[in-house]
Amino acid sequence: MSNKPKKKGLIKVGTKPLVTVDPTLPSFEGHPFFEKKAQAVKRLLKKVGLPSHLNPKSR
Repeated sequence: MSNKPKKKGLIKVGTKPLVTVDPTLPSFEGHPFFEKKAQAVKRLLKKVGLPSHLNPKSR
């Protein structure tokens, strides 16, 4: 057992968003790099499949 005192964690629930995105950034929708990555993921999911306990549409 270590001799270090336990640190008491401070848990906060804030109202600020955890991630802020600068609205001046350009959209990467339709960017060839990300489209290529998305196609690779779709091929992998088609090959491997999803676990049976997941719903096909979660939205």
